[in-house]
Amino acid sequence: MAKDKTEDKIDELLERQKTFFTDGGTRSYVFRIEALECLENQLTDHRDDILQALADDLGKPGMEAFVAEYHFLLEELRLIKKSLRKWLKPKRVSSAFYLHPCRSEIRNEPFGAALIMAPWNYPIQLSFSPLMAAIAAGNTVVLKPSEVSTACEKLIVKIVQQSFSPEHVAVVTGDADVAEALLERPFDFFFFTGSTAIGRIVASKAVEQLAPCVLELGGKCPAVVDQSADLEVAALRILTGKFFNGGQTCFAPDFIAVHDSVKDQLIEEIRKVLDAVRWNGEMAHVINSRQYDRLKKLTDGVANMIQQGDDREASLEMAPRVMPDVGWEDEVMEEEIFGPILPVVRFQSEAELIQRLSNYGSPLALYLFTNSDSFTQKMTTAIRSGGVCVNDTMKQGAHLKLPFGGVGESGYGRYRGRSGLETFTYQRGVVKKPTWGPDWFDPRPPYGDKLKWLKRFLR
Repeated sequence: MAKDKTEDKIDELLERQKTFFTDGGTRSYVFRIEALECLENQLTDHRDDILQALADDLGKPGMEAFVAEYHFLLEELRLIKKSLRKWLKPKRVSSAFYLHPCRSEIRNEPFGAALIMAPWNYPIQLSFSPLMAAIAAGNTVVLKPSEVSTACEKLIVKIVQQSFSPEHVAVVTGDADVAEALLERPFDFFFFTGSTAIGRIVASKAVEQLAPCVLELGGKCPAVVDQSADLEVAALRILTGKFFNGGQTCFAPDFIAVHDSVKDQLIEEIRKVLDAVRWNGEMAHVINSRQYDRLKKLTDGVANMIQQGDDREASLEMAPRVMPDVGWEDEVMEEEIFGPILPVVRFQSEAELIQRLSNYGSPLALYLFTNSDSFTQKMTTAIRSGGVCVNDTMKQGAHLKLPFGGVGESGYGRYRGRSGLETFTYQRGVVKKPTWGPDWFDPRPPYGDKLKWLKRFLR
């Protein structure tokens, strides 16, 4: 009975949003800007609430929460507001002579009612970043935040209710049954961030609706260190990217693949970094006990592990650790880790490396630590990935003027800044003809000798 009630509410909400869209409620530039300004005001008003909710759910340090989830969102929102009029301007294109007189242009048009399903690891950023793009594009939105990050879920509901009318943007909360019910509804667009397994389900449901879909997944993102790399820089920057948010970032380095000739030196530099930077004192904790137990099993019985500090299971705090002697076939190399565990594998040749990495499909990010341009070119050509960062980590995902997204197993579609607007719109070709002027070569009888003239002039 409760399930039927929930589904009835979803149906009613979706019907209201589709009516609002059809009536043109979302379409004006002024409406979109005012909606974005309302969201901006609520985000700034709730700044401290956002930081607290992230601390409650993930133990996320205030610095990480402020930079990655609060200020990053405001920067993207302000970029969209500043550029929206230019981005929405129709693009004039030339027309063939036989279409004249006419005006031809390409317009970015909204899809309609969009469903956004957000994850628990960056619950604020990955709820509101696609949401603001969808609003700027002129869609209505149903947002389903993760029920796992409970404090953030409650805050997201509050911010959305204070920013928008429900026929424009609404939040639907609940567990997997609610998510399943949403996926059965005839949305015009689906946007999902999360695991590859659930992404496949979302994609199949979108296909049933003949609706476009964006999947932002993850995969085992490699950090490759060749023999020409600056090992001190590589160690510091790989660990910085890995342990940000407690390793719970979809495009964090998942493992290190290092050339055999410099492997021991790299491990020594890693030890120095772990002695100098106290992540164990200020690092996000694992989201819940289920994930904690999964991660612990990956390290059970592992010898020679380099660990900073102790685990505190009661508070879900897992000490950052590096596994320096991992084989490519070990269990920890089978799936995305998504936690503060960093395996190190070795390779002896570029051919071996490419063959090994190819077995993992196409990750969301490829990290290369090298001073060799030829190595960089060879790896970026041989290994598909959503993005690439050379001699650093994570920066390609924090750049608002670069598209962000995956390819293959790591998903498809792009967002961030202008790419977000383009994702939540489709290109619509428009031709305007006046009532005066000749109708060149219109294909209607009688044809007479038109074909003869066409053959002569159209070659």
